[in-house]
Amino acid sequence: MEYFLVILTLLLASDWSVQVVTKPKSPKEPLKEPLKNKTEVVPLDGTLIATVTAAPEKLAEVHIDQHKTIRISKGDLDDLLDVYMGKIAESAATIKDKEHEINQLQSKDQTDDELLKRFQNLTEACTAQNASFTTEITEKDDKIKELEQKVKVYETRLKRKQHLVTDLRKQNTSNALLIDHLKGKVTYFQRKFREKRDDLLADWEAATTTCLPYGSSPGIHLIQLPDFLPFLVACEGQTAAGPGWMAIQRRLDGSVNFYRNWDAYSKGFGKLNGEFFMGLEKIHRLTTSQPHELYISFKRFGGETSYAHYDDFLIGSAEEGYELTLLGHYQGNASDALRTHDKMKFSTFDRDNDAFTHMNCAVHHQGAWWYDFCSRSNLNGKYFKEEVDNAQAIYWEPWYSFRSLKSVQMLIRPKSQLELKDWVSRTKRRPRTL
Repeated sequence: MEYFLVILTLLLASDWSVQVVTKPKSPKEPLKEPLKNKTEVVPLDGTLIATVTAAPEKLAEVHIDQHKTIRISKGDLDDLLDVYMGKIAESAATIKDKEHEINQLQSKDQTDDELLKRFQNLTEACTAQNASFTTEITEKDDKIKELEQKVKVYETRLKRKQHLVTDLRKQNTSNALLIDHLKGKVTYFQRKFREKRDDLLADWEAATTTCLPYGSSPGIHLIQLPDFLPFLVACEGQTAAGPGWMAIQRRLDGSVNFYRNWDAYSKGFGKLNGEFFMGLEKIHRLTTSQPHELYISFKRFGGETSYAHYDDFLIGSAEEGYELTLLGHYQGNASDALRTHDKMKFSTFDRDNDAFTHMNCAVHHQGAWWYDFCSRSNLNGKYFKEEVDNAQAIYWEPWYSFRSLKSVQMLIRPKSQLELKDWVSRTKRRPRTL
């Protein structure tokens, strides 16, 4: 490599400025072996200058420095130069290739930089997109959890619905059986209705004013009074007081509320086959159509029974306040507790006709009656399931005792009918206790 640098230096010198010095043979020096090529380089003005000395054998000396001298022939030098020139050419070609490679590498570096920048941009975009996808995935996971919860709820509801459907199917089967049973009942009631209709038509054709024609056969029959619409009544048939009695009031079990207003007591309410009140207007029409008598039967919770009979019973008109106009003589084993109400108007919680000026007796006794100061009887009072001593109860007492009754029934019957006279002549006895 040192030789290559020397040759390169020589080539770069101006026009190969090489100083060739020929040395004469020194007589004093012994003749030495002929030297081959020798090159020496000597310094000149502090600068290394190559000095070539041609030996007699056409050797050139190249002084590298003060210690090194190279002797070489010109032919060898030319060969060496050719070799080195070839090497220089090869090196130049290699340098050019390397420069090309460097350019390619630089170009590749630029491309790699662009790729790296694009990669970084893509990485940032992917990171942002990944964050967005992560958020969306989190939202989707939450949504999935919510939907799973809803699915569980719907599954629970579905199971309930399935159980309900099963129950409804069972109920449907039961209802089908019930419908068949009810159809049978409808058929039965249709038949009974036709029979009742036929009975009513027969009653309509008979058009009686009392229950006497039905004798000892109880039932619900149609009554026709002059200038009044026909209406149904409960005929009691054979009782302890004889046949032909018509029920105008009945208390049995408290199934009907009797604490009602004036209009309800005027028209009547309840069911003829259960608890009911006929209605003051109908009672007025019946008792004014012909003379009637009144029979009241009582039963206490201990099983004791009693009765009160009045041989005259007449109720005034609505304009007269449905006054207890006529009561007649008392007979019985209960007590004459209705006597104090004789000639009194009927009172309800919304129509105060009693003798008290500072109190409504109907409100005080929770009923409706012919109150005076206030009452010794209260047959339309409040029903109690057991015997109590209460001013609101159903009671019938001579000395203002309020022991509640278990049941009571008020009956009326015309007193001038031929059938009644025949019955009295046959029995020749007083009515028995119920």
